[in-house]
Amino acid sequence: NERYPSLKVLHSDVLEIDYTKLAQLQGGRLNVIGNLPYYITSQILFALCDHHAAIRRACVTMQWEVAQRLVAQPRTKPYGILSVVFQLYA
Repeated sequence: NERYPSLKVLHSDVLEIDYTKLAQLQGGRLNVIGNLPYYITSQILFALCDHHAAIRRACVTMQWEVAQRLVAQPRTKPYGILSVVFQLYA
């Protein structure tokens, strides 16, 4: 695109991408943008966490309920593994 010459769009299975290798090929950390489908949101978020050193920023949309689980406080119903992992990396 003439307007955004450094923008690269990758059409691929998000769960199959090796973000670390892709970042190496691109010469730096990645910016990830996407709309996450509800049924695999957790899997995608965990994949991004697994490659956190290769990702500069991730800007994603997700269901409200998933976002609530990410920011849930201990000893509340929505608190779980998503809360623990993402509060650790945030």
